[in-house]
Amino acid sequence: MPIHDVGYRRWQGKLESAWVRWAVIAGAGIRLVWKNHWARRMLFFSWLPAAGLGVVFFVYEQALERSVIPNTMHHPPALTPQPPTPDRPLSGGGVATDDAAAAEPTASGAKVPAWDPDVFLDPNADPLQRLQQLEALKDVAEDARATMREEELMLRAEARRAEREFRRGAVPQLLRGLPHSEAAAEAWLNDPASSRHAVWSLLMMTFFRYPQGTLMVLLVGMIAPSLVSLDFRSRAFLLYFSRPITPFEYIMGKAMVVWCYLAAITTLPALTLYVLGVLLSPEIGVVLETWDLPFRILGASLVLMVPTTALALFFSSMTSESRYAGFAWFAVWGLGWAAYANLEAVSAGKQWSMISLYHMLGRVQAWVFGLSTDINDVTSATALLLAVTVLPFVVLVCRVAAPTQL
Repeated sequence: MPIHDVGYRRWQGKLESAWVRWAVIAGAGIRLVWKNHWARRMLFFSWLPAAGLGVVFFVYEQALERSVIPNTMHHPPALTPQPPTPDRPLSGGGVATDDAAAAEPTASGAKVPAWDPDVFLDPNADPLQRLQQLEALKDVAEDARATMREEELMLRAEARRAEREFRRGAVPQLLRGLPHSEAAAEAWLNDPASSRHAVWSLLMMTFFRYPQGTLMVLLVGMIAPSLVSLDFRSRAFLLYFSRPITPFEYIMGKAMVVWCYLAAITTLPALTLYVLGVLLSPEIGVVLETWDLPFRILGASLVLMVPTTALALFFSSMTSESRYAGFAWFAVWGLGWAAYANLEAVSAGKQWSMISLYHMLGRVQAWVFGLSTDINDVTSATALLLAVTVLPFVVLVCRVAAPTQL
């Protein structure tokens, strides 16, 4: 007699693929975290820095438009000197012509009025006197051209100086207060038209490093410590692993809970900020100049999310008390920052950033955004981040798989 004839029934629902088994764990964890009022408040506050940097994007684009698009400082209007007037006649007693059409252009672009010799030369004078009067006219014309050239050079120098002062006061004072801002500030001073990519990358890097970096530490410290520790405490593994779920799928489901909220406070606001910057730009060609920034944002998000999630779940798996895991999480970030600050104050040097996870993340993210070109510096920071990711992950797998080996 078949088993279902004595009370059991076949499963009539839809069978999910084995590739998405972790989604059930992830969905339950995301809904559970969403019930936390403080987590929702953090998600709200995470978008405020994006709005503030949107104002910075607007100010920069307006300054860029003023400095580049008019371009009148590079090409001042041509000088047109006034010709001699009847109350100041030339030698020979002639009267100046004011015919603009007869103006004679110079090599610098200015125009010198061309005077008709027959007007200024005395027709009753002998040929020698007429020749002397003609030579006098040539001398006056040469003096006028030389004066015009000097004035034009002076005006161009003043225009360049004024433009330089405008550039110096518009953006670099804001940029120079940020790490890795030297290249962006120098690009703005030398050629504002080509500085957009560097400035945008710097602003995105600042967004990831300061407001979102702080929120990341707080948010992960709030939601991650209880993800695995509570399962150890309540023996929920007996329920999880009674289904066809592997330890890797269990870890993937828990990690997706953290990644979902980290993406909500870092990746989504950053991409929205990029779209806002494009909309605030005076021309659509900005997309061609900054097309790679969305990919860099995704890369910086991965650099931030993968090591931090592996470390947080590792702490959560090492104890059945979530408060201990939360303490260990905040201690790693706080003590690393304090040790780096103290050692940096005693002896400046990049080598001290290796003891701070926050500064190691910043060095790799600076390379992702193209703000750092020191390959040796980035290689060492990347190696340490890989160690911080791989070693905790191996321990996490062993801890999670332990109940299944009894």
